[in-house]
Amino acid sequence: MIKSVALALTAAGTLFAAPSFAQTVGSCPSAGAAASEQPEWVLFDLGSAVLKPEAKPTIQKAVATAKARQVVKVCIVGQTDKLGDKNYNAKLAMDRSHAVAAQMVRDGMPADKVIIATNLEAFGNLSFGSKDAQEKDRRVTIVFR
Repeated sequence: MIKSVALALTAAGTLFAAPSFAQTVGSCPSAGAAASEQPEWVLFDLGSAVLKPEAKPTIQKAVATAKARQVVKVCIVGQTDKLGDKNYNAKLAMDRSHAVAAQMVRDGMPADKVIIATNLEAFGNLSFGSKDAQEKDRRVTIVFR
């Protein structure tokens, strides 16, 4: 039990340790605004802001795309599924945005080009009855501007 608690605290410390960069917390242009590339999705487990191993290649690809296209900004937009309290989901969505943004910066994305945000209207945009839809709502969308 103590070992699993220590492991969880270590993982949480790694995830939530403040990186040595300053990110802009703000809003990104609406989905209708022109984007220079298709957005990338990073999916998360239920109630988690921990990056899955399969997320890292997606994030590395996003960094490479942003650099190759010389994008002005990269919007990191976190969201959740319909399950849970709205305040909890808002914090979870922001934690997910921070996790992806921190990994992007570690992978070489200049921090001054990263905007982190949540899309409160996206909470539960997909069908409530579908497990697959709920999984797709537990994501961060990386948008190139």
